[in-house]
Amino acid sequence: MEVRVPITVGDIVEALSALGGEAHLAQITEAVRKIATPPLPPSTENVIRGRLQEHSSDAQSFKGKRDLFRSVHGVAARRGIWALREDELQPKNLDAMYDDAEPSAFEGALKLRQHLRRERSKKLVSDFKAQLEDFRCSVCKFDFEAKYGKIGAGFIEAHHIIPVAMIEPGVATKLSDLVAVCSNCHRMLHRDGLITWVELQSLLQTSTSDP
Repeated sequence: MEVRVPITVGDIVEALSALGGEAHLAQITEAVRKIATPPLPPSTENVIRGRLQEHSSDAQSFKGKRDLFRSVHGVAARRGIWALREDELQPKNLDAMYDDAEPSAFEGALKLRQHLRRERSKKLVSDFKAQLEDFRCSVCKFDFEAKYGKIGAGFIEAHHIIPVAMIEPGVATKLSDLVAVCSNCHRMLHRDGLITWVELQSLLQTSTSDP
């Protein structure tokens, strides 16, 4: 019998940190899938939503534990954008987060609509990379293959010019809505979610030209 490993609060904190401290639930879910210990429950997004609310005083289901997360627009708005509370980013609080391995309740089944949306997103990114002729970062021109050799060939990340959290329901994302960036620039773009890749490119050029 396959034993599913609970998604810990530490997994969610690490995922949100990697996303710049604030992200949509769908983005958090994808980031958790990359770092959490498999096998994960099929209802991963529902589990993460539950854990966010359990550890947020913004939610009715807050259990009075560590108040780690905040709902950016309020839980009632159902916008799905969550952020780390700033004081919880301090090192003194991080160790305790990663010790939290209490069992999760696998609430709710994964809806087909959600599954199809996730697969479509992956295909879009795959199609975007497949049509690239230049795998250098659009911002800083970093080339993974030039730096790492064969293992870096064809590696690049796809950044949504319009943040996923801001895309209106029913609006399709096109290949032209994505831009190729390296991992470092991607992290910088998501650090505050307000700077565009062109602005970051300009900022980088100004920074490197300063004496």
